[in-house]
Amino acid sequence: MSAFVKILTLSLLASSASEALSYFLVYRTEQFQQLKQKVVQSEIRLEEEKSSTAGNGKNRQRRIESIESQLSAARSKASKLQLRNMLVVALIQLITVYQVNAIYGGEAVGTLPFEPLSMFRSLTHRGLPEDSPNNACSATFVFVLGGLAFKAVLDRYLQLGMPKGSSLPKWVTNPEDVISGKK
Repeated sequence: MSAFVKILTLSLLASSASEALSYFLVYRTEQFQQLKQKVVQSEIRLEEEKSSTAGNGKNRQRRIESIESQLSAARSKASKLQLRNMLVVALIQLITVYQVNAIYGGEAVGTLPFEPLSMFRSLTHRGLPEDSPNNACSATFVFVLGGLAFKAVLDRYLQLGMPKGSSLPKWVTNPEDVISGKK
């Protein structure tokens, strides 16, 4: 097996271990599940309130602001719960990056099909000797890039964290509606 595939496999394992740890430390706790449910319910109520035309303007605006403040408070509490987890996951990733550097330091594990811009060359050449080709990439670069990709895929399919519904702009959540001009 080539070094490139080994590093990508290690990156997948590290990302999977991080997600498993996140699940056991945060996402399966009753407190987080209650907060998640509260966020989902608040988002539904907020959408209903924004789309309804019942009530006068001031009362409706107060209800919307009240729901938004509840939503913000729930998201803030969830962020506090996730902080400890993020520190542990970051420590695991740092240790793994250190191990990858120790094993594959100074070895080019891949070749880019282009020469990176000078500001990105320090990222792609991390740990490589100065005389290596400009389009060579280091093990650290492959590991970090693979980890980012695998984490995004795992987050997307496992859907363990908080819902990202209304926190994203409308053009991200419903691009068809934006393109077609629907409100």
